[in-house]
Amino acid sequence: MSMLYEPATVLPKAAMERRRGLRICQHRPIKVYIPSAARYLGGQTRDISASGLQIELPRTALIQPGRLLTVHVGLDQSGSSLANRRGMIPARVVWVSTSPQGAASVNAGVEFLTSIKAHADAA
Repeated sequence: MSMLYEPATVLPKAAMERRRGLRICQHRPIKVYIPSAARYLGGQTRDISASGLQIELPRTALIQPGRLLTVHVGLDQSGSSLANRRGMIPARVVWVSTSPQGAASVNAGVEFLTSIKAHADAA
């Protein structure tokens, strides 16, 4: 599977200003747990980086900036084994961009929580 760099200009302006580091365009299945709603949702990444993800979720996700969630990123388009809650990565929603009226999805930028990034850097 090839990884392509996606220019920052395709993302909402709010997301461009917060970007740190290289972003890679990659579409992978994800499983998201939203603790405030006590529910799991399926979605897909749009791009990835060391500090976060741009994701696409169903419009029913009702996520808002500042909300906490956990994410499991699958290995490929067919997914991977079921994610257990301990293996999911905690993240905070930074921005949300709704699609045109009638669209079935929303895009969001999530930032991995600092404790996870520090743990990964130490490894």
